[in-house]
Amino acid sequence: MSEVLIKNGKVLIIKNNDVIIEERDILIENDKIKKIDKSIENGEAYIINAKNKVIMPGLINAHSHVPMSIFRETTEGCSLYEWLNKKIWPKENELTEQDIYWASMLSFMEMIRTGCTCINDQYFMSEQIRKAAEESKIRLVLTRTITSTSGEEGTDKRIEEFEKLYETRNKEDDLITYTVAPHSFYTCSDECLEKVSKLALKYNLPVHVHFLESIDEIEDIKKQHGQEAIYVLQKYFAKTHTILAHGVKLNDKDIEILKTMDCSIVHNPISNLRLGCKIADTTKYLKQGLNVALGTDGQGSGSNLDMFDAMRTACLIQGGIHENEERITAKDVIKMATINGAKALKLEDKIGSIEEGKQADLIIVDIEEKLDNIKMIPNLNYISNLVYNTSGNNVETTIVNGEILMENKEIKHIDVARVIEECKKIAK
Repeated sequence: MSEVLIKNGKVLIIKNNDVIIEERDILIENDKIKKIDKSIENGEAYIINAKNKVIMPGLINAHSHVPMSIFRETTEGCSLYEWLNKKIWPKENELTEQDIYWASMLSFMEMIRTGCTCINDQYFMSEQIRKAAEESKIRLVLTRTITSTSGEEGTDKRIEEFEKLYETRNKEDDLITYTVAPHSFYTCSDECLEKVSKLALKYNLPVHVHFLESIDEIEDIKKQHGQEAIYVLQKYFAKTHTILAHGVKLNDKDIEILKTMDCSIVHNPISNLRLGCKIADTTKYLKQGLNVALGTDGQGSGSNLDMFDAMRTACLIQGGIHENEERITAKDVIKMATINGAKALKLEDKIGSIEEGKQADLIIVDIEEKLDNIKMIPNLNYISNLVYNTSGNNVETTIVNGEILMENKEIKHIDVARVIEECKKIAK
C-alpha cells in the first residue's frame, strides 16, 4: 500500500528537547511521513484508527547481539567474565549458519512484537543476520565483530569477512547500514585496533565497541595496552564516531575527554544489573552533555528485547544512586530510546522522531483505560505511563519504512510458528 492514514491518535512528539503528546492524524506516503495535522482526509489511503492509542517513534535498540535469543536466561549467578568464558563463547563456537539465521528471525519477531523498529547489532556469521533482517523487513545496523583472541591471523580473517559483508551490501537498501566493531579493548590488541581504525576511516563508518562495562575490564585494559581505556579510545578512534556500549565505569576525567569526541554512550541497564556490573550514572552523563542512547544487550544477559522494560529500568535505577536529587525522567528515557538512539547510529535525519519528511518508523501503543490496561487507570500522565506501566505487549501496530509489519498484534509476513519451532530445536 502506498498511503497509510493513522487517525484519532495521541502522537508523541519530540520538539525543542521536550517530549509532548498532541492529538494528530499522520499520513504516510510510501516510506515517509508526508503530513501531520489535526484532521487529515484521504479517500485513497489505508486507514488505521488509533483512538485511545499513542503513536510513537519506533524504538531504537542501540546495542544488542541479535542471534543471542537462543541463549536467553543463561546469566543467573554469573559475573560478566564468568558468563562469557564459561557459558557463551564455548557455545557460540558450536553455532551453525542456520542456527544464526533462525535465532535472528526470532529476535526480529520479538522486536516487531514489542515495538522496536531499529537495532544495532554486534555478532558474527553476519550474512545470515542480514538475510533474516531482509526477510523480517526490520531496520538494522550490522557489522562483523572483530577480535584478536585468535592472533593476528584471526584478526585479518575477521576483517576480511567484514569487508566482504560490506562490499556485497545492497546499496539500494536503506534499511541496513553498517558499523565497524572491535569487540572490546580487552579482546583486541593494539595491532588489531590500529587495523580497525584504518578500516573505519576507509569506509567512513562509525565504530561500535564494548567500553568500560565491568571493574575487571579496567585493569585488563591497562595490562594489555599500558594505559587507561579512555586513552586507548583517543589513540585509535579520535577521528571516528564511536558507539560506546555500556560505559558503566566512566569517571569524571573520562567524561571530560568524551565531551571533546564524537561519541555516544549506550546504556544497557538490565544486562548490567544481571551481570553485577553496577549502575551507569546516566543522570550525570546527560547533564554533562553526552548523548546517551538505550539498549537491551543480547537476550543472554538482558533477558529480552523489550525496550519498554529497558526504559522503565533505566529510569528507576537512577533513584538508587541519586538519593533525593534531581535525576533522569520518563521524558529523558523516551528520548534515549528514540532520538538519542538515532543520533548514536547517525540516523537522526531519518528516524528517531515523528516529523514530516522522516522515514515512517512508527508504533501504535494501546493505552485505553480498560481491564487489560489496569495499571494505567486512571491515565493522568501518558508519558509516565508509557515508561512505568507499559510493556511491549501493549504495542498493537509496528510500521517500518512505511510498511505495516504488525497490525492488531498480528505479524503476517513471517512464518511465526516455524521460527519458534526451529529455535526450540536449536536450544535443545
